[in-house]
Amino acid sequence: MSTDAGPAITRYDFTAGALRGTHFTLYASCLIHRGDNHLETLPLAAIASLRVAYERDGRRLGWGVVLLFVALVLFAVSGPLAGLAADAATEMAATGGQGVARALYGVFRFMLAVANALPFAGAAIALGGIALGVLGWLGSTTLVLDLAGSQRVYPVRGRNSGLLDFSEAICERLMSLKR
Repeated sequence: MSTDAGPAITRYDFTAGALRGTHFTLYASCLIHRGDNHLETLPLAAIASLRVAYERDGRRLGWGVVLLFVALVLFAVSGPLAGLAADAATEMAATGGQGVARALYGVFRFMLAVANALPFAGAAIALGGIALGVLGWLGSTTLVLDLAGSQRVYPVRGRNSGLLDFSEAICERLMSLKR
């Protein structure tokens, strides 16, 4: 690449997430974001501000807690509901009736099957809640570039010191620019 930008100052590779396989390269006068299918050149003089921050995702944490609570409720309700449905089905079977008694027997057997399935549903919901909680706790490091009239957001999962260091290098170049 022969440009007036000079040699590359530093580089940051996105190794995971939506931007996996792309990378930033910082030159004296521009920042290049390159991937297999795209190339974006951002002149440093066009960057109005740069923000980088690590934040936990409170929304995912909250939903994780809610799903764990729902799972606990399902576990708590499944036993009594199964007992109630089994007793009622046994009572309807003992009457040996036809018509309505037979229909009620089918309804109570269905309720028993649903009550027996609730712990499995609760376990799946609990696993989903745990996954959301972990993702929320890990959070993300996000680099935001404000340009005239637009904004570019580059998120990376977890606390990423490499992106923080790269952002510092950009800040140093921005401060040394003559505007």
